Amino acid sequence: MIPCRFLLLSAAFCLFPFAQTASAQGEVELQFVSFPKLSDAKPVELLIGEGETMAVELPTNSISAVYKVKPLAKWVIGKTEVGEDGKESFSVYGEAPAIASPKQLILVIRKGKADSDGLELLPMDNRGSHFGGGKYFLMNAARVDIAGSIGTAKFALKPDAHSLLAPEPTKTKGESKYCYAQIYFRTDEEVQPFFTSTWRFNENARTMVFFFHDPTSKQLRLHTIRDYVE
Repeated sequence: MIPCRFLLLSAAFCLFPFAQTASAQGEVELQFVSFPKLSDAKPVELLIGEGETMAVELPTNSISAVYKVKPLAKWVIGKTEVGEDGKESFSVYGEAPAIASPKQLILVIRKGKADSDGLELLPMDNRGSHFGGGKYFLMNAARVDIAGSIGTAKFALKPDAHSLLAPEPTKTKGESKYCYAQIYFRTDEEVQPFFTSTWRFNENARTMVFFFHDPTSKQLRLHTIRDYVE
């Protein structure tokens, strides 16, 4: 199991719409992406009101479709279950305070081999001005420090930390632009090379990069998702 210990804000928020400033947004557009991959992943439920839920997908290799919901103070994911008495109850898998954005991308990190083992939710501002084309979101889900550079941007990440980069390309050939990526990890105060590559830079695409230890081989790996924006 990949350790994920996000220090999220306390979940002592009631499930109620935001104040007038947030309610003025009307609907909030939500999208989801999850990590690590679950081989038999099934839709989960998003709590959108008192006793009201919506089925949502948690893809791993892409970002989900857009779900339009009313603004709430927090996002809660779980599953409706029927007890032996025939009554329905909602089991919470994970929750996090919502952010003040009309477009939110929720990164869902699995704590175990099933969604029911628990989920960490990290809402991000999904507007193009924040996480738009040409930007890179980096998440260190590994057990070691990760550092390096992508294009002109440098980064350093402790375990469970994340960063958003907006690099300039390091090479241009005709109409094509490229970012040279060079990444290292640290073990026992020793820095070791991990990954080098030249990535195609596209101003209309945003990229998510996850660093993690493979649960079987225990080797350090990376997983990338590229999402094209309008």
